[in-house]
Amino acid sequence: MSKKKKNIVRRSIIKYIGCFVISALFIAITIVTSMYSTLISTVLDAPTTRIENRVEDIYTSDFDSYEDLVEYQESLGQRIVEEGAVLLKNTNGTLPFGSEIKNISLFGQNSVDPVYGGAGSGAVNTDKAITIQESFETAGYSVNPQLWEFYESGLGSEYRKELVSVTGAGKYAVNEVPRNVYTDDVISSFDNYKDAAVIFIGRSGGESTDLPVEAMDNGSYYLEINDDERDMIELATEHFDTVVVVVNSNNPIELNFVEEYPIDAVLWVAGLGQTGSNALGQLFNGNVNPSGRLVNTYARNSLSAPSAVNFGDYEISNSSVFQGDRYLVYAEGIYVGYRYYETRYEDVMLNQGNAGNYNYSNEVQYPFGFGLSYSSFEWSDYQVEEQQDQFKVDVTVTNTGDTAGKDVVQMYMQSPYTESNKLNGIEKASVELVGFTKTDLIEPGESATVTVLIDKEEMKTYDYKVAETYVLDAGNYYFTAAKDSHAAINNILITKDANLSETLVPSPLEENPGNSDFVYTHTVANTDPTTYGKSETTDHAITNQFDDVNINYYDETYQYLSRNNWLETWPTVYMNGQWEAPSMLLEDLEYYRGDQVINDNSAEMPLFSTINDEYGELQLADLIETDINDPKWDALVNQLSAKQMTRLVRLGGYSTIPISAIGLPPTAAKDGTAGFSDTLIPGRHGMAYPTPLQMAATWNTELLNEVGKAIGEDSLALNITGWYAPGINIHRSPYSGRNYEYYSEDPYLSGKLSAQVVSGAREKGVQTYIKHFALNDQETNRFGGAVFANEQAIREIYLRGFEGAVREGGANAVMASMNRLGARWSGAHKGLMTNVLRDEWGFEGLVITDQASVGAMLYQDHISGLYAGTNLWLNTNNTFWKLDDYLDNPTVMTHVRNASKDIIYSISQTNAMNGLSSESTLIEITPWWQTLVYVLDGIVWGGSLVVVCMTTIKIVRHKKQQKQEIV
Repeated sequence: MSKKKKNIVRRSIIKYIGCFVISALFIAITIVTSMYSTLISTVLDAPTTRIENRVEDIYTSDFDSYEDLVEYQESLGQRIVEEGAVLLKNTNGTLPFGSEIKNISLFGQNSVDPVYGGAGSGAVNTDKAITIQESFETAGYSVNPQLWEFYESGLGSEYRKELVSVTGAGKYAVNEVPRNVYTDDVISSFDNYKDAAVIFIGRSGGESTDLPVEAMDNGSYYLEINDDERDMIELATEHFDTVVVVVNSNNPIELNFVEEYPIDAVLWVAGLGQTGSNALGQLFNGNVNPSGRLVNTYARNSLSAPSAVNFGDYEISNSSVFQGDRYLVYAEGIYVGYRYYETRYEDVMLNQGNAGNYNYSNEVQYPFGFGLSYSSFEWSDYQVEEQQDQFKVDVTVTNTGDTAGKDVVQMYMQSPYTESNKLNGIEKASVELVGFTKTDLIEPGESATVTVLIDKEEMKTYDYKVAETYVLDAGNYYFTAAKDSHAAINNILITKDANLSETLVPSPLEENPGNSDFVYTHTVANTDPTTYGKSETTDHAITNQFDDVNINYYDETYQYLSRNNWLETWPTVYMNGQWEAPSMLLEDLEYYRGDQVINDNSAEMPLFSTINDEYGELQLADLIETDINDPKWDALVNQLSAKQMTRLVRLGGYSTIPISAIGLPPTAAKDGTAGFSDTLIPGRHGMAYPTPLQMAATWNTELLNEVGKAIGEDSLALNITGWYAPGINIHRSPYSGRNYEYYSEDPYLSGKLSAQVVSGAREKGVQTYIKHFALNDQETNRFGGAVFANEQAIREIYLRGFEGAVREGGANAVMASMNRLGARWSGAHKGLMTNVLRDEWGFEGLVITDQASVGAMLYQDHISGLYAGTNLWLNTNNTFWKLDDYLDNPTVMTHVRNASKDIIYSISQTNAMNGLSSESTLIEITPWWQTLVYVLDGIVWGGSLVVVCMTTIKIVRHKKQQKQEIV
């Protein structure tokens, strides 16, 4: 072969290969983009429909411009911290700073890298976040520039706290700047800015991984300060007469150190969001008086609660079930947070319950509900009026200080711990929050009378052993107004026995522990198992739904923690963390995967593609104001084909699909418990507010309603209907990774506040997916881990917040958790998803799974989930969860149809319906990016074909030419 011919052949082969590779690449791109088309459209905000004959919007903004909205949202973020910051210590009125303090030094790498949010889907976009330096300078202070630069860009910039990412990569590390890194020049700079030192201590967590409960490399625990932080505090206290610590943490840090060093004041804030930092300067200069109250107990030992015993990674050693070889037992029952600390304290005071050597002062530093003010408040005229279904409580609050401020009136209840309770293992906490209100701003010397309404339903207890429903026990019920949980139990104890006054441990705000003037006693003569045995919302009978979630279902000998005998029932790690489970559990883990539904032949095939003779062809807009039980809804859903329904159900990841035939619009959805986030799904994002933990510390229901409305405004501005929030799980442990996304250790507070957020957002048409339903109170093993708890704890602690968001807030969407309740994935637990959520609480809307787009989530079986009441799969992959094999199965298709109805109804109650009416036409269109892909496909494939043809022709011609030359 001649050299010329070799070159032609070589070039031709390269062209053929190049055309093949490029064509194959574009084929792959086309396939992948087709698989994830709904997600791509959501990320790019690419319309997939248009409306003909658009009408006036149902949900509209209250702002004239987007700029006005942003200005308002920025101020709202600041107000959340102003009202939610908790003053924990204030020796000799150090705060607010007086006029003599002008030049200050900010200490700690957390001063330049504060906690804004957390890691994962709730993370905060900090591109526009206000710095701590800006906050203090705006408030009139001169901030030590050399120390700031040292942390920001100098030697100190090499030290930053670390969090684990949502994928599990990385580690938790404090990484405070060591003492030996501070240069002489930096230390000398203190002289010109030594009016005060402000030290920042920070901690946070994140999605997918809990905080480490074991000692870290340096020997300290994550929720206590380490040696480098101690050295920093010593450096500050050596050089400054006035030292203030800002605890900027999403998890309760052990604060014993504030008593060990000459620290004058301590202020707590959680994740600050984009603009919350602005509040700090205003709090320090006194323009704002802190009125936040703690929503978690601050224990001296963060691992002292009974929940700490069973928290972490425990293996079912003989299980081979996919995502079914991990477990967790909530052995502490109802004794979570202050319910443990205050109850055991009472039993010690009354010498009962084998409470052991328990010293409250050594256990709790700052109780639940605690918070100081720059002013002082006295309460008087405590009046309780019993009404038909509630108690009306009035308290007069007088500002006896020199500064205008707000106070929080907290109402606690103690219910009787009866002999029957003790015999049957039904537990009662010494105090539980049953009401609260925050005052308006009260000027010095002025008074305000506030009213707290307590529903009588708060007195009920869930008896899962005998009555198997809610009961009202006979005995005395004590209602007390108090400034924190510990003051509450002291009030009740002194009412029970005045002789205890010398032995009671005072709350930080109590000069003399206990005040019986603020206690009201209500007596119930006889135990009542019927009044609360039916739902007040639906009149549906209430009975046990979670027997299979109780560890006693598989281990009858196990005993939960009981105040009847603290020492003998104190938890141990169940089965030492290596459980060789009984065959019954192993069978149950396998069984709940849909087979029982597929083989159920009792159902009739539902109607598809059918127009109702009476109503004719309906459009969704016709039914916006129609009750879900109206037969028109069934007629509308019957118009859909089976394949339309299956596609609607299985493709719900960050969006829902449109169905133009009935005028069902598409929706977009995003994560972000502090506002619409772009952390996991790029693209549009809204204002990032301070964390829900910080919101909760405001104890201000009106402000939380305002937050909901503000998120609704972003929903309208960004065209995002679905909000995967709020998160309402419980702070079962200080070490839970996502505590920053949830409100509190207390379920009542969580329910009241989340209800206001939901209600506010719903006013603007937001689809609020309250999450993670349920028992997802740690991140470890959240993928399929089997969680066990008794029904009293499930209902009174872990479901209570969700119940408030549904019954009071009107939530119209729920996100299931990824863990199991007992052996069943939560989304496949009918007792949870249907019997409690819908039948008892009256929920009307849809239930979506958590992430279901990757293989690791395939245990979230769609057949058993549909049967249980889960409707929509958070799935972005067109090839996942297909139901084609079940189109002829009447039982499966009945549940698919029911799910479709719930999805469609939920969407009808949202701002996705803006612009639609019975006269409108919804037209599905190809999004611009998909058109671009098709055009590029045509160009590439057409170009490749031309190149192949031209190359082939050239080769043929060359061969002919060679033959002619030979002849």
